[in-house]
Amino acid sequence: MSANKLAGESEAGDQASAEELICHQTLTYRFLTISLNLIFLAYFRRRIENRQNLPKQGGVVLAINHQSFLDIPLVAMACNRHICFVARQSLEQSSFMKFILRQCGSVLVKRGSSDRRALRAMVEHLKRGDAIAVFPEGTRTVDGQVGNFTKGALHVAKIAKVPVLPVGIRGAYEALPRSRTFPFPKRVALRFGQAVDSAAPDAQERVEQAVRELAGDGSFHGVAPIESSRIQEK
Repeated sequence: MSANKLAGESEAGDQASAEELICHQTLTYRFLTISLNLIFLAYFRRRIENRQNLPKQGGVVLAINHQSFLDIPLVAMACNRHICFVARQSLEQSSFMKFILRQCGSVLVKRGSSDRRALRAMVEHLKRGDAIAVFPEGTRTVDGQVGNFTKGALHVAKIAKVPVLPVGIRGAYEALPRSRTFPFPKRVALRFGQAVDSAAPDAQERVEQAVRELAGDGSFHGVAPIESSRIQEK
């Protein structure tokens, strides 16, 4: 088989994959976010802060600290737009999770490898004006504190030429630490920071510092309060 033919088939395959991307709120996505929002309001008394910092449209990478399994539903319900979550491919071992991830337009990454297919999908999501959620720590915290960041979120943002929005989650570790299967009824909060230009030479440092400040010590009361006019409880 000729090199040109192989290249053509590869390009066709990439195009087909791109066409299959879900960059909007499907019925499954809407149902889950509405249902989970009611649960989080009643059980966790969740708080969303500075939501106005999240662009209503256009490509943006959300860089978020990773506290627990509550993080993804908390982020999904906090954003009034579709969010493409970057998750590990091993989650597809569960048929239920595979259905949810596929229906909600997530990008699945092979852990421990350079997954170029996933990278292309993330960039395509951003170019189509979608928002992508990335947990730069790569795994859940073991003590509630923010760990070291990888450069994946910034790398994708640079390629797509979009900003990075720091996001801090608090209380989720106390509600559902690694040792727990069922969560405690602890309060959880999510705070949006100010967007960072991904092309800035100190972008990585600024994003990481901002997330640490937004997350504080990881507890619900671990950061200074903000003006009540900027807090959105509902």
